[in-house]
Amino acid sequence: MEIQGVYHDVNPTWRIGKDRGCATLVYVTQGKVMYWIDGVGVELVKGEILYIPSGVDRAWENHADESHQKYTVVFLWESENLRKILHYTTKNEMYRYKTFNTPYFEQRFSSLFTQILLKKPYFEWMARCILSELLTQIAQESSEVRTAPSKERIANEIQDYILRNFRSNITIDDLSSLAGVTPNYVSGIFKEVVGSTPIQYLHQLRINTSLHLLQNTQMTISEIAEYLGYCDQSYFNRVFKKWMGVAPSKYNHHYVIS
Repeated sequence: MEIQGVYHDVNPTWRIGKDRGCATLVYVTQGKVMYWIDGVGVELVKGEILYIPSGVDRAWENHADESHQKYTVVFLWESENLRKILHYTTKNEMYRYKTFNTPYFEQRFSSLFTQILLKKPYFEWMARCILSELLTQIAQESSEVRTAPSKERIANEIQDYILRNFRSNITIDDLSSLAGVTPNYVSGIFKEVVGSTPIQYLHQLRINTSLHLLQNTQMTISEIAEYLGYCDQSYFNRVFKKWMGVAPSKYNHHYVIS
């Protein structure tokens, strides 16, 4: 695949009229945004992904009631054979999907955006790998057979608890007690339903929050680390670099397009 551009729109004030361009992958991280694909209106909300094939008429504008933030990746398929590998890219039609693992997708889109901006050695290869991972993850997640309602209930209960307490010191034992099952069972159920372990999900939430704080506040890296519940800044730096590929000092508000 050849990536033509990666964009991070934060409460944009502009709109795109009718256009016909390359294959496009959109991921909404906040709010709502309106798209029109071949004249059909599509209201996207937080956590939704939209794949638009090349050659299809598209337009978008801000939602009338709510601003939005989103990532947009514009790319070309290297060959028609590659395009036909995934179930949702086989037909020349749009594909809309609501993910249940928003921290994962926010982190991977952000990492893709950072690769393009920083232009580190091998960034083009790394960016293609991340985009391939995202496209495949969408196909895999949307193709999996739904799990048993009892497992979904436990996973949702754990997910809600982490969302409300992600700045606290959360352990697998805490989640085990909450769900009333063994620690191993907690991790297995959560990964089966959400796609990541509870601890991975916790770090993804924290790192996504740190990106917002780095971009939109005057907080220092040390203050952010403490706010997010990390024991010290050096540990936060290691976790951040593991997820984002760069140190937090290299990621600042200049990496956001308004």
